[in-house]
Formats: sequence, C-alpha cells, structure tokens
Amino acid sequence: MEIALRAAVAPAAAASAARRRAALTAAVLSLAVAWVHIAYTASHLQAWWAYGAFFLAVGAGQALFAPLVLRHPRPRVALAGIAGNVAVVGMYVLSRTAGPPLGPHARVPEAAGAIDLGTTAAEIAIVGVLLTLLGGRTRLWVADGLVAGALLLWTLRLSGTLP
Repeated sequence: MEIALRAAVAPAAAASAARRRAALTAAVLSLAVAWVHIAYTASHLQAWWAYGAFFLAVGAGQALFAPLVLRHPRPRVALAGIAGNVAVVGMYVLSRTAGPPLGPHARVPEAAGAIDLGTTAAEIAIVGVLLTLLGGRTRLWVADGLVAGALLLWTLRLSGTLP
C-alpha cells in the first residue's frame, strides 16, 4: 500500500517541483530584463517622452510579473507573460528593421546593440519557459500560434508587404 501511494505521489511532486523551477526561472529573467528597461528609461526620455514612457511601462510590467508568476504559476498568468514578452520582442524587431512607428525617429531603423540583443534573447527565453507552465493542449495551441505568426511575418516581409 505504501509503495503504491509513493508511486502515485512521486510524479505529482516532480511536476510541482518542475513548475516551481520554471516559475523561478521566468521570474529571475523577467527581473533582469525589467532592470535593463528601467535603466535605459532616462536615455529614451531624452530622445522623446513617449519612448521613455514605453521603457518605464515595460520595465514596470516585467518587474511586477516576477512576483506574480512566483505566487500564481497558472496558465493564464503564463499566457499574459507570453503575450507581453512577444509584444516587446515584436516592437524591438520593428524598431531595428523599419524604425519605431511614432515619434521623432519614426521609420528610422535603430542599430542593434549587445545589450538589446541579450535582453531580447532573455525575453524569448521567458516565453519558452512560460510555455512549460501551460497544459499540453494549450501549450501546443500557443506554440503553433507563435510559429504560424512568425511564418506569416516572414512571408509578409519577404514578399515586400512589410518593410
């Protein structure tokens, strides 16, 4: 009886530990990228107030996400984190390829730097880690949606529809 009980509890305990590790990893990465965005808020404020406001909002959102995902590592929290980080990565790619859509530097592509690329890589890693917090079917739908969206964007870019 005791062996059967241990066999039933062990996979659940392992899954719970894996969820805690994934949430901790997502939280640490989220705090790191939040720090970068907040650190660069002042320089972006000098360029235009809305650039600085964007960096401050992104940094605050990523900083607040860390304790949220630690406290509630649930699928809806993971989905919110995925959506937010994909949006930030999308804005980064847009600003480096076609330029920011608004402001004094609208449609003037910015140069990519090492810190930018590292931050973006961390945000992509956050998305990957958060995918592990989703259930099997939801994880497949979200992963398929991300791949389909990326393929659509590449197709539009290569066809000349997107700059």
